[in-house]
Amino acid sequence: RRADEEEKIVGRAPAGVIALDNNIPNNLNINPGETHYYFLSRAILFGKHANKGTGLPSALSGRSHGDAVEDLRELRKREGRPGAVNPSDADVEELVLEKRQETASGTLYVSINTCLQPSYKGSNTDDGSIPPQLTLYVSTSSANQKLGPGTTNSEQQTVPLLGGFANITLNATGDVYISVSAPSLPITFSGGWNYDLAASIDGLYHTFNSAVPFLFLVDSDTSSALLVTDNLTQADPTSSEYNQWMSLSSPFKLFAQNMADPATRGLENSFCGLQNHARIVSRPDPHDRAPGNVQIGMTTRGLGNKPKEQFWIQRLNGSATYYGFLAMEGNSTHSGAGVVGGGGQVWTAMNFTTKTDGNCQVIFNLTFCSEVAYAVPSNPSTYPDPVALSALYDDYAAALYKNFSYSLQQIPCNTTNTAQYSLATNCSACAAAYKTWLCAVSIPRCEDFSRDADWLQPRNVGQRFINSSNNNDNNASSPLTMLPDAYLGAPYSPMTGAPSNAAVGAQTYLSALASNSSRNAAVIDDQVMPGPYKEVLPCEDLCYSLARACPAALQFACPLPGRGLELAYGQRSQDGLIRCSYLGAVYYLSGARRVGGGLAGPVAGAVASAVVVVGMLW
Repeated sequence: RRADEEEKIVGRAPAGVIALDNNIPNNLNINPGETHYYFLSRAILFGKHANKGTGLPSALSGRSHGDAVEDLRELRKREGRPGAVNPSDADVEELVLEKRQETASGTLYVSINTCLQPSYKGSNTDDGSIPPQLTLYVSTSSANQKLGPGTTNSEQQTVPLLGGFANITLNATGDVYISVSAPSLPITFSGGWNYDLAASIDGLYHTFNSAVPFLFLVDSDTSSALLVTDNLTQADPTSSEYNQWMSLSSPFKLFAQNMADPATRGLENSFCGLQNHARIVSRPDPHDRAPGNVQIGMTTRGLGNKPKEQFWIQRLNGSATYYGFLAMEGNSTHSGAGVVGGGGQVWTAMNFTTKTDGNCQVIFNLTFCSEVAYAVPSNPSTYPDPVALSALYDDYAAALYKNFSYSLQQIPCNTTNTAQYSLATNCSACAAAYKTWLCAVSIPRCEDFSRDADWLQPRNVGQRFINSSNNNDNNASSPLTMLPDAYLGAPYSPMTGAPSNAAVGAQTYLSALASNSSRNAAVIDDQVMPGPYKEVLPCEDLCYSLARACPAALQFACPLPGRGLELAYGQRSQDGLIRCSYLGAVYYLSGARRVGGGLAGPVAGAVASAVVVVGMLW
């Protein structure tokens, strides 16, 4: 057929010009001051669209030919041709193609990634260490076939690359002319660039998602950080889409880079640039970077209990800030030439900072307290294995919950509505609220003692600091053996509303139970022995939720403001920071958009302080 024959013709390019084909990248080296010229023919512009493939589960969308089928049936009825009832796919494709060729214009997507860039020869690593970027030019004018710098033709579109990425989407009626130009280099740089250029009638071959990050910090310790994506779907757990997401091993790829290392500067938005230069990568790659540094997996923890991917990055430096880049190789199932979006995607970078003191350890994937994922009080000498530390905390919480369940069994839960303790709640809600509260209280969220923030509660101030020689070489433990006497003996008035004649008013940091012990002294102080640390207190609303959900017979009550509430609980904030601890907490996610629309609000979580089965919720 005429259309099929046209599609076999990539296009006869002028001398010195490279012909482009649909979804076929051109990877070339370019020297300073050079310009490369490209040409995409009208036959390609109006050719058949490629099959976009399966990709991610939530992107599954079979190509619908409904309208084209009806058009073809009507046409064949008029012409008296066969196939009027059930035209073949090839027939439908032919009609779709002919219709597109009759239209005024076709959409073309042009994209480019910088994969390699000139080397910096200077000594400092400030912004001056970033080499100049390439520039992308596109024209639809046959009078401007060798476009680029120095050309004043008004029909030329010019887009400098930013972070190693640029794209142009245009409507064209005929041949399209493209060029890539390299600038001259300052004397502080040497070498050239390598880039990946592609044109597509189906969609961008390379993509940079600049709107909002899609990767967030759960928590960090001195040598590791736990990151998680936003919700990947809003599908119900019983749906096939939900289960398809959870069956994936790793739909995304993670790149990470110490901010002090300039290797990825100027390539932050380029998939191949990060692939070639990032020091940390979540999958095996040709550069032999150790994928064991990153443990990956799917999880439904937090954020509405929807599918998401998590990344635990290990062997990090303490007191260091890193970039985290979420990326996708091709369309996640296929990549490279001939694949729509085969050049990969990169999301805008986020950043995170590791802790300093060496006595907080990130734990997650617990058996009983499955929603716990944050740093807890630790000591590399007493519990060097995070799995063993996780089991210690988890088993302790599970044992306490078992005792609570015995108390709840005394309540007439399975009875008529009129005999139940409440028409607004029930025993199942009470049990869930207690478990959430219990996990947050018995497994406190740990912060560096050296961090100065008014929402943090000092703990264990009378203990010795852990021995830095027992830590990872990157840890930066406090050089002090003990806190100075001036601090320990300073007045400490934790209960501002206590009666004036109460002994609590004469306390010091050393004598006050709130500052000189942990919530669970038998586990944390006696077994873990973390030394001084600070706690992110559980959120006060979780205590109130528990008190409301459970029967009055259990005698749950929350402390009063000024009489212990501030020692036991913190308050949520709207600035993205975690100023109080709740299960499923993720930094800066409450203002970010989730897949499926809407805002990702805080997830209901932990509550409390010290552990009781019945009585005051301290």
